Amino acid sequence: MQTLDDAIAQPKNEFLRDAVIQRFEYTNELAWGVSQKLMGSSSTAPKVVIREMASQGLITDALAWLESIDRRNETSHIYNEEVAERVYLAAVKFAGDYKKLLVSLATL
Repeated sequence: MQTLDDAIAQPKNEFLRDAVIQRFEYTNELAWGVSQKLMGSSSTAPKVVIREMASQGLITDALAWLESIDRRNETSHIYNEEVAERVYLAAVKFAGDYKKLLVSLATL
């Protein structure tokens, strides 16, 4: 999660945007994947795990997290500027939510 913050803190250019997108992708995967394991969830579907995270009080805004999954899924289809910008902005907007999750996971 720190690597995403480090990238976001840099002046934006095309290469940095791509780095932020890549870091957002693996941070998103780690966030729900670690949560899944710590909660003992049997689901391997990210959106199901996110709903479980919300029901267990690990996150407060399930809709934002579900949207982050949608943006993460777009990363495999980034071949135009509009999609790249949308995912970049989502990564910047969502970075703080990962930090909040770390605090919540520490209570499990």
